[in-house]
Amino acid sequence: MNIENQPNTKPVSTWGLDPLFWTPAKLFVGDLHAALPSDSASVFFIGTHVVRTVQAVGIVVSVDTRSPKLTVYNGKHYSKHLDDGTGVIPCAQFVAPDEVAAMRQTFDLGSTVSVEGRLSTFRDVRQVVIRSIKHIDPNQEVLGWLERLALRQFLQSSIEPQI
Repeated sequence: MNIENQPNTKPVSTWGLDPLFWTPAKLFVGDLHAALPSDSASVFFIGTHVVRTVQAVGIVVSVDTRSPKLTVYNGKHYSKHLDDGTGVIPCAQFVAPDEVAAMRQTFDLGSTVSVEGRLSTFRDVRQVVIRSIKHIDPNQEVLGWLERLALRQFLQSSIEPQI
């Protein structure tokens, strides 16, 4: 039951008037995968709304640390896959080399986390570039589901009819 995404008909000059443009949209992973990309690499469309940043909750199902290749960044690429029951999405974070061990110990497999970041596409795979990540308890995860269902209901009711 994904949101029916519509092709963008809004001019770029009005994107900032959409409240979801400025705040992290609390969405299910399945909705993140269904978002339509725009000509701009950092903007996606959910329903008729413009989205740049997202927040997702779920369980960490994989952890990967590797050095980025062919980049000027001098740190490490830290990647996690987040599963919320509607899908799995990669979440990438770039950290300084001395912070990698602490990050690995902090977010183990099976940890319930809330991730906030920029939605992007890298090598034709949708991902979240992490701005912040924090542990949450399972009760907060269920509360997050209710918030996402309420936002989904709002998004579905605010779809403009096509003429």
